[in-house]
Amino acid sequence: MKKIVVVGGGAIGLQVVGRLTQGGLPSMLLGRATGVQALRESALTIRAPEGEYSTRVEAITRPDELGSEQRPPDLAILCVKGYDTAAAIDTLRALEPRYVLSLQNGIGNEERLAELFGRSRVIAGAITTSVELPNPTTVVITKAGGIGLAGLDPTLDLTPWLEVFTTAGFPVRHYSDYRALKWSKALLNMLGNALAAILDMPVPVIYANPRLVDIDLNAVREALAVMAAMNCAVVNLPGYPAATVAAIARFAPNPLLRPLMQRLVSRGRGGKEPSLLRDLRAGRTRSEGEQLYGAVAATAAAYATPAPINSALWHILGGIVRGEIPWEQYRGQPTQLLAALR
Repeated sequence: MKKIVVVGGGAIGLQVVGRLTQGGLPSMLLGRATGVQALRESALTIRAPEGEYSTRVEAITRPDELGSEQRPPDLAILCVKGYDTAAAIDTLRALEPRYVLSLQNGIGNEERLAELFGRSRVIAGAITTSVELPNPTTVVITKAGGIGLAGLDPTLDLTPWLEVFTTAGFPVRHYSDYRALKWSKALLNMLGNALAAILDMPVPVIYANPRLVDIDLNAVREALAVMAAMNCAVVNLPGYPAATVAAIARFAPNPLLRPLMQRLVSRGRGGKEPSLLRDLRAGRTRSEGEQLYGAVAATAAAYATPAPINSALWHILGGIVRGEIPWEQYRGQPTQLLAALR
């Protein structure tokens, strides 16, 4: 039986460890003290479209709390924000897992992990379930999805891990190119995300403005051009037709695409506020926008491919996050943002 440690006690980490535990798979959550204490006092409740269930989850705050029979874990699943990857590396090093799976959003996390563990021990993952965390021991699934897996080493046998997630009740799909998996997920994470954060406006309001929808379309087209330069295909994900949308976005005129984008973004988020906006409202001084728009811009520069929209969005968002640009300069002011992007 595989021994698994989930690193990160946010909504995704809790959902994963809860479903693994419910499926009878030996699993442990490694998280912050407040969340761990809550789990020690109460069962974890998962509310899904198909019903609600509760399960007791084992949780620790430090790697040295693992018992000798649990070491080393066969798999460590990293579920922290992309900007916390560097801080999590010491934890992973102490855990000494046989394999590391990143279920993080954004681009570049797997390459950083491979520097430490080697490509043959790192698995790229994408999870397409939308979840809310109303309290430390309750996860609400607002939109069902699945998990995609790809080895950084394409010869790595992922059969055991595909079986693990299938047992836990996730629809699972194997991909041959980890870059295709992560970049396709990033395309979807980008939709409405930076605009909502910069403008502090709901996505439905943003997507009612054709000029703002066009900004997102242009950002996606830039990312697609970078993927083409990398010889990296767009792939459909469990519950997300990324390749289909990309094929249409390449050729269809914007007036035809806008209604499709409105439906896709509305369904994909399941009514959840974008993560970049949440981080800004929480006063965080780091943003996963760096692993999305910033990563697209940086990769575009490496491949001599233009990406002015992604560069500008990350410049503005990053400046707001770091306190270099007053948020009030753009909050609720689409005209101001459009002028800056122009």
